[in-house]
Amino acid sequence: MNFRISISQRAKRDIREITAWIKERSSKGALSWLDALEESLEQLQKVAASSGAAPEADDFDVNLRQHLFRTRRGNTYRLVFILRDDVVQVLAVRGTGQDFLQQSDIEFSD
Repeated sequence: MNFRISISQRAKRDIREITAWIKERSSKGALSWLDALEESLEQLQKVAASSGAAPEADDFDVNLRQHLFRTRRGNTYRLVFILRDDVVQVLAVRGTGQDFLQQSDIEFSD
C-alpha cells in the first residue's frame, strides 16, 4: 500500500532549520541532505506501516513512529510520524543529538 505524505508545519520548520544549519557549512551538503530527505519520504510512502515506534512513543497518546534515514556522510535523521488511514503525517524531523520530542513540541492536525 502506498501512503500519502502530509508534512506538518512543525516538520516544515524543522526541515528549513536543518537545511539552513547545513547550508552555513556547505551549500552542496544542504542540497545532498534535501535529496536524502526526499528519498526517505518516497520510501516512507511504501514502508510506513512497518516502521517502528519512536523512542518517545510511550509519552504520547498516539502511535508515534519513526523512519530513519542517513545522509551520504553517515549522519542519521528521524522522520517522526503517525499514520491516519492512508496518510503518513510527518510531525517532526530530528537530527542526531537532538532531544526526544515532548508533548508540547507536537501539534496534531485533524
